Amino acid sequence: MRLDGEQVALTRHNVQLAFQRARANPRVIVDLTRLRHDDSVADTVIAELLRAKSRPAGKLVIVARNQRWIQSLSIAGLTRGTPIVATLDDAQNAMRKQ
Repeated sequence: MRLDGEQVALTRHNVQLAFQRARANPRVIVDLTRLRHDDSVADTVIAELLRAKSRPAGKLVIVARNQRWIQSLSIAGLTRGTPIVATLDDAQNAMRKQ
């Protein structure tokens, strides 16, 4: 799942819809590399990532290079037990290893 562009409060619903579509798949790669970190949407993204991580049979890999994203993910506890990688290729490799 790739989130693109400047997701602002008006498109917060689009972020939620993207995660809802991804819930049908137990193995999810979330690519944040093209999403601008914005405090108004970061909380929504992180809440959805936490929900995805908590699924019993689910596997989650996050692609992020922006230090603000990585810091926010760390504060939320998503860096423990969830691979956070720099590229989509790395994410696919991490998903195979899980």
